[in-house]
Amino acid sequence: MTIDVLEHVDLADGATLSRYWQHQPVVLKQAVDTQALVPDPEILRDILTQTDLPARLITGEEGGQFTLKHGPFDRFDPPKGPWTVLIQALEHLFPEYDALRRQMLWLPSWRFEDCMLSWASHGGSVGRHFDQFSVFLVQLNGRRRWELGPEAQASSPLLANQPLALVGPATPDLTIVVEPGDVVYLPPRVVHHGVALDPDCMTLSIGFRAPDIGQILEIALEHCDATSAWLRFNDPDLGVRRGPAEITHRDLAHLDRLIAQFTEDRAKMASILATRVTSPYLDNPPEADLGQAEAMALIEDDGQFELDPGTRMAYFERTIFINGEHIGDQAPDAILQLADTRAITSRTIRALEPSWRNHIVTLLTDGGLQPAEDAD
Repeated sequence: MTIDVLEHVDLADGATLSRYWQHQPVVLKQAVDTQALVPDPEILRDILTQTDLPARLITGEEGGQFTLKHGPFDRFDPPKGPWTVLIQALEHLFPEYDALRRQMLWLPSWRFEDCMLSWASHGGSVGRHFDQFSVFLVQLNGRRRWELGPEAQASSPLLANQPLALVGPATPDLTIVVEPGDVVYLPPRVVHHGVALDPDCMTLSIGFRAPDIGQILEIALEHCDATSAWLRFNDPDLGVRRGPAEITHRDLAHLDRLIAQFTEDRAKMASILATRVTSPYLDNPPEADLGQAEAMALIEDDGQFELDPGTRMAYFERTIFINGEHIGDQAPDAILQLADTRAITSRTIRALEPSWRNHIVTLLTDGGLQPAEDAD
């Protein structure tokens, strides 16, 4: 597998990056200005001990035994030897991370999963592994050596007796040292192994959703209604079989046609996908500190609002889905624009029909929509 190393390409360059998306890895040299993106280690310690964000502490080196501990932690004292801390969903706390992933307008916004920070000591690593989703690895602080490739197969064995899903050593397709501002893009199933070369090595992983068929079928079951009862297994052409207990290929063909009938309803299929991909990453909703009267007062002023980083919004034709829920049909352009830009003005809200304006008020009171930070 050939892995290109490109210069003068940033995350907004969809014309270039769309050629690599889901196809092959690429390394982007100095693609991100990281000056405002590096968190203070003391702030990270506070996050580990004072918030409920999913976090993991991993120790170990390739060829040895890894250990894994899940947060939150009562206290965080860096262990002896190489260690790595992974903190998920940091876009909830760092608006600059949310702004970074929003630069990628060439990607469907509903594909975004979360921004995870890897904070490591010298020699820290999470082992050689592969993911089932696409990820952009943005080097924020310190240097990291990456071994990239080959591509894992369904038959690729995992190492036994490890707390992580690791694979054994293999000859990489590219070995490269990345510095702050460099980005590594990895499509699904590409084996990678990163080792921190400096203390306080920090890598931001911008991950993207890739629901598996089991997750999609689980949502599909929830969309079965009274009309689904009319779609039943029928076999008008029995054909010849070895005996009465045999399931034949003809029977499976009947099943194929039944499933095809179910998937012909494009609106239902869109609802199944949208329900899954707009489900919030975190169980706990954003803080809501606005009452309805306060929300209405804000709307009466001339201001701007932005969707909370944790709010997931998508649409099919003019049907709107927010945080795993079907909100409404025949949405006006202003609501579609809110989904696309994640921003809306109070003047636009006031011009909405009452039913859609009520949805916006609910978003405000639930914390899913908030006054823009630079609003007066």
